[in-house]
Amino acid sequence: MKKQIALLFIITFFGFGLWSCQDTDFDNTGDSKLSVQIEALDKSFSLPVDGSGLKSVSADSMYMEWDSVHLMISYIKFEAELKSQVTHRDSIEIEYKWSGPQFADLLNPDLTFGNFVLQPGFYDEIEIEVKGEEDDAHDMPVFYMAGTFYGSTATLPVEVKIDDDVMFKTEKDSVDVGEESIDITSYIQLSLSELMEDIDPNDLNNATLTDGVIVISRHSNREIYYTIRKNLGKKQYSYHEHKHWGKHD
Repeated sequence: MKKQIALLFIITFFGFGLWSCQDTDFDNTGDSKLSVQIEALDKSFSLPVDGSGLKSVSADSMYMEWDSVHLMISYIKFEAELKSQVTHRDSIEIEYKWSGPQFADLLNPDLTFGNFVLQPGFYDEIEIEVKGEEDDAHDMPVFYMAGTFYGSTATLPVEVKIDDDVMFKTEKDSVDVGEESIDITSYIQLSLSELMEDIDPNDLNNATLTDGVIVISRHSNREIYYTIRKNLGKKQYSYHEHKHWGKHD
């Protein structure tokens, strides 16, 4: 029975183009594929969020709820170092690139990209890079969130528009792809609550409104904007989990 392996990458962050550049010294008899799934976590949470990512537990705390989260993806790049089956040293470098640009709905848990075909062998290191570039977004934000802020004085709609380039990168060591077929899924997950770290909810209460909306962008509520932008850039934590399904001998 076909095996499936899930590599879980937590990051506290389409057209199709695929190309590879590699030297090989073995036969590719497997039918293994790697795909990438990107999703946002923590759609709703209390405020404030402290520096450890913990949300407020106060009964009268203010509240945030996100309804829409989109990322403009310019490309997803897969890089790997593969040991030669002849020399048993890292002599093969593999690179695949999935190209957009395309906006991805990060609240869709079934959205996957890539389906890179993997050569069988032992991978010393697999690296995944996701990049959204301002030039590809044109007049749209690279990263966009829309939701509702339940403040102490009013309930207000909120929009966050990040116009700068956004990049996430993570890696996994020691991945063994055998001759049999294996499905590998790399999960990239963005914690929305941690994007609000170090933001005083009273700053949202007193934020400038644009047609009744708290717009957080380069041009409006800039202090909040740059705090979220900073968090989006630095919250790149990762852990990796392997799961096997199916019958095993």
